[in-house]
Amino acid sequence: MKKIVAGFAALISFITLTLLPINASAHTDNSEGYSKIKMERDKLHVELHLDFFELGRLIDFSVRPGAEEDLLTSALAKQRGAVAEYLDSHFEVFTDGAKARGSVISTDIENRVGRDYAKIGLEFPIPTDKSAIQIKYSVFFDDNDSMHRNIMTYDLENKNGQFIFNSEDREFNAGKESLAGQFFRFVQLGFHHIMIGYDHILFVIALVFGARRITDVLKVISVFTLAHSITLGLTALKLVQFPADIIEPLIALSIAFVAVENYFGFSSKYRFAVVFGFGLIHGVGFAGALQLSNDVTWRSIMSIFSFNVGVEAGQALIILILFPFLVYIRKFQWSNVVQAAATAGIFGMGLIWYFERFFA
Repeated sequence: MKKIVAGFAALISFITLTLLPINASAHTDNSEGYSKIKMERDKLHVELHLDFFELGRLIDFSVRPGAEEDLLTSALAKQRGAVAEYLDSHFEVFTDGAKARGSVISTDIENRVGRDYAKIGLEFPIPTDKSAIQIKYSVFFDDNDSMHRNIMTYDLENKNGQFIFNSEDREFNAGKESLAGQFFRFVQLGFHHIMIGYDHILFVIALVFGARRITDVLKVISVFTLAHSITLGLTALKLVQFPADIIEPLIALSIAFVAVENYFGFSSKYRFAVVFGFGLIHGVGFAGALQLSNDVTWRSIMSIFSFNVGVEAGQALIILILFPFLVYIRKFQWSNVVQAAATAGIFGMGLIWYFERFFA
């Protein structure tokens, strides 16, 4: 009995201590950025969103995390010159091979899913003869975070769509982006998003814990997939909007609820309805990684579809690793103790994230 109790406590401690350092967002790559690029006559307008405190590793803002937004805004404005100097060599625009000299025209702070972003407005002069446009992006890659990504939405007259800058794809050539390239970049983004989203991973694990057969897994994951696909698409296209300060705590609460439900089974009759409802909530959370234009185009739909393919691939990988392991250990009597301990750990983390996000 003592060994069982000791094992129970050790497993709970392991799960809790492993996950406690994760912040309230439960995602690890907080340098993910966004940008919008639009051509207007002889000007190229850029709206660049970079994680404020990641940028602060390179430019001294003298502001600590948790500071009021007014202080962040003021600090960013004071260092506008340093920001412009950094971006001059890390966000470059070329027309027919010649570098366009841009300028920072505005700075502001925007909070997204609990993170503070530096919102930087840039303007580049572009010849009126509609020259070929090339963008070279190297923000953070070599000096701060090789895993950084920037999701760009562009509208260049008859050329529009999405592109993802990463350490391997640093150049964008207007009109030369292939559909295959766009598809695989967004598949990779979706896969990456689920793999670094511990809250989504724990929810999937909790769902699998409640399944006894592979058919049960397939049914419940299919319901979850259908639900989150609906809200992912609607939210990414901005056809519906939900405040992140409501969605994020609900995602955490869904983890705790499913963990407890697996143990007590008080809503087993309505399991699919519960999973579908939580799937709708998680879909809004998935959409936080996408910032597409309001226009419903075949390219934006393809971006959402391919991103979702990546998410499903990540979920499938988790299930392929976890479920066979569960089937194996369930042959032993001590498996109930292990599963109960793991469920308790998942429940605990769900509650921790819920209160962190609710009071953030």
